[in-house]
Amino acid sequence: MPDEEPVSSTVSAVALKLPPFWPADPQLWFVQVESQFATRRITADMTKFHHVVSSLSPTIATEVRDLLLTPPAVDAYSTLKAQLIRRTSASEEKRLQQLLTAEELGDRTPTQLLRRMEQLLGDKATTIDESLLRELFLQRLPSNVRMVLASAGDIGLAELADKIMEVSTPAPNISAAHTRSSPDEVRELRAEVARLADLVAKLQAPRGRRASRGRSPARRQSRSSSRTDSGECWYHQRFGAEALKCKPPCTQAENEKAEH
Repeated sequence: MPDEEPVSSTVSAVALKLPPFWPADPQLWFVQVESQFATRRITADMTKFHHVVSSLSPTIATEVRDLLLTPPAVDAYSTLKAQLIRRTSASEEKRLQQLLTAEELGDRTPTQLLRRMEQLLGDKATTIDESLLRELFLQRLPSNVRMVLASAGDIGLAELADKIMEVSTPAPNISAAHTRSSPDEVRELRAEVARLADLVAKLQAPRGRRASRGRSPARRQSRSSSRTDSGECWYHQRFGAEALKCKPPCTQAENEKAEH
């Protein structure tokens, strides 16, 4: 009976099969590996070392050939982990170059793109100027989405871009009978984009201004009856000479009559 526990641990270790090493994100790969070690209660340093070695392709194994031929006597697993991450990860310069020139939206959502850009920044994601990352992110989005987000703040930027993409990107058509959107569909899409743009404007409005609007509705006058200090009606004050309506008394209308 006392021998059963060691046998169980050995079987558990033998049954462990790690995923192939992922050079695109070595740190994430080790997170998965150590999760499997934890669930199987594998704590021996050399046991973890050999499991990792067995999951390396020949190309990756070549990168740490020196450690595999002569494993460290102490902390072999920790040393192998640190060197694999250091030797196979893209350099900071390469990651920044990819961020600036090569990373595009493609078939990803804006949220997925933003997460990928933050991944490329690595440790610099918390120190880089947020306005720079925001500008790089906006440059990768379609022009119609950029127009709506031009005045938006950082809060929920990617999520809002996702929503705009959903309503402004037409779904693939199956038959020739549906190759063109109906006028109603186009109007609905435009109305949705306009609604989102209005939402952005409201979110950007100063709090005091929004609050004052809600506190004194009784003091507001109708546009048609309001007059400015210059004596012009609201229509001429708003649209100038292009105003199509006029509400007397209005000095602009009186001036036009005098000219004729």
